[in-house]
Formats: sequence, C-alpha cells, structure tokens
Amino acid sequence: MSDQHENANGKIGNEMADDRRTYTIGAFARMTGTTERTLRFYDRKGLLKPSGRNAQGHRFYEEGDLLRLQQILTMKYLDFSLDEIAEHLSDRNRDMTATLNLQRELLSQKRDQLDKAIGTLDRMRMLLEGAGEIDSSLLLFFIHNIQNEEAQKRYLAERLPAPVVGAIFMEGMPEAERLELERRMTAVLVELTGYCREGRSTDDEEVLRSGQQLVKLLSEVIGQAMEHLSEEQKNEMERAMSEIGNPEAELDPALFYSGFSKEEELFLAAVMEKVGVMEEDWLKGVSQDER
Repeated sequence: MSDQHENANGKIGNEMADDRRTYTIGAFARMTGTTERTLRFYDRKGLLKPSGRNAQGHRFYEEGDLLRLQQILTMKYLDFSLDEIAEHLSDRNRDMTATLNLQRELLSQKRDQLDKAIGTLDRMRMLLEGAGEIDSSLLLFFIHNIQNEEAQKRYLAERLPAPVVGAIFMEGMPEAERLELERRMTAVLVELTGYCREGRSTDDEEVLRSGQQLVKLLSEVIGQAMEHLSEEQKNEMERAMSEIGNPEAELDPALFYSGFSKEEELFLAAVMEKVGVMEEDWLKGVSQDER
C-alpha cells in the first residue's frame, strides 16, 4: 500500500505548500522501475531517505532523490554491496575510478569462477549420461574431484612418477575419448554402489562382471603408462604407493576424500580383490595350457 493518496500524475496535491515537484512513494517507485518495498528498505538502511513526510507521516520524494537512487541502482548493477554503496555515496572524496577498476577485477574473477562452475556442471552432465540414478554423496564426490583436479595433479606429481600422474588424469588423450572413458567408469561405479545398497553378494555374477569392467577401464587408463616405466620409476612408484597405503601418511583429505560409505568402500575392495584373484587364476590356466 502506498504511503498516501496521490493524484493521477503521482504528485502530492495541496499538501505541499511550495511548487517543488514531489512524488508519493508509489509514483516514485513506478517512475524509477523499483518497488515501494525497496524504497522503504533503502530508507531503513539510510541509503535513500525521502525528502520529507507529510502531516500523516507518509514519505514523499523530490527530483533530487532521483539522482541518488540512480546512483544506487547503477552501483548495484556493478555488483557493489549495499554497505559498499553507502560508503561510496557518503564520501565524495573517494577515488571512484580506482574503485571501478577494482570492482572490474573482482567481477572478472567472479566471471572466471562462474565459467569454471558451468564447465564442471557440463562435464558432470556428460559423465552421468546413461549412469542411471546416482546418490547425492557420490555426485558431490565426482564434482569435488573435477573442481580440485589441478590441485590433485600437483599433489600427486610430488609423490608419483610423471607418466603415472599423466595417465591417471588421461593427459594427452583426445577430449572425446577421455570423456567417454570417464563416463564408462562413472557408470560402472554407480552400478557397483547400487549393487551394494541392494545387498548383493560380492560373489554375484553381475557384481563380478561390473568389477571386471572397472578393472579393464582402469587398465586402459594407466596400464600403458605402467608398461613404459623405467626400473627406477617402478621402484619410485612402489615406494609412493607404500607411503600412500600407510594409515599414518594418508592423502590430503581436503583434496582426496571418499564419496563412498564405509560399507561401499569395503564392498568395492572385496569385489576388486576377487576380480584380481580371478585374473590370476585365468593367467595360471593359460600358462598351463601353453605347456
């Protein structure tokens, strides 16, 4: 509801004793493309006080208030906070050019952050294509890894041979091929955690089949790199993996955290172990047949 009755032009009628052009809060809001609620809020914040009030206590605005409001709206458009706007408008000696330059840099950083966030979401949409329903914890785990990928690379580069780190993150691989591998691994992990929640046994044929698919995909990712390691790099790899496996020398939890529940971790470990045994038994069988 407007603070007072207004005439057809939105001006205050005979209640004003002089010829200054004045506007009720409703007329002023319409004229400036804002709302009465916003104007009252700006009044309470001390950003834009009305030029006065009539005998009934209703706010009225003058044309001089229009300049102040336009300054506020312009700075809001530039993403200044209301507190920052109040500071700037109360200090006429402030260097506005320097302030605008700083604001541009802040907005540029925000734009870069938004571009990265949009890129992350686009990548997740591609990875989840065909993966079925996914638990929110696992979804956030995947997003976390995309978000921190560069920091994870730097961390592992200090602990593992460069070819292995490159293989883990599929560096040098065509983008389409990399996304397809990531999508397939994501689908298998979602499938396996789904089996776990269903209460499937780790001896279940479908569970083991999915486990074999995961091992095959992992081999595609790092197998070739491992084959081309020198003896020194293999020894370095063994030392690093030994340290990583040491409970007292865990990976940085801020960069590497598990998106799986304890039950899912144990389930996946058991499946991978059984798949490994199956692979060993198969290799032994092939070796005996060749003899």
